Amino acid sequence: MKRDGWLMEPSRVWILRFQYDWESWEMNPKVLVDKGRLELNGIPLLKSRKRMRRNLAIELWKKLLAAGWVRIEPQW
Repeated sequence: MKRDGWLMEPSRVWILRFQYDWESWEMNPKVLVDKGRLELNGIPLLKSRKRMRRNLAIELWKKLLAAGWVRIEPQW
């Protein structure tokens, strides 16, 4: 079961990928948040990865949507 969420900022440069961290899911659910962008050649450039508690990731998702970020299809 794959559950990823993707958001793109309003300027259409940066992309965030939210994905479950299955290794921590049983005891202390966490989410991995990757930040990156697509280069002109179509290859993704990943700039950072953060691991955060599930409830904090949900809050971040909601705040970003309220700030104008939009849901997109998977990019990489």
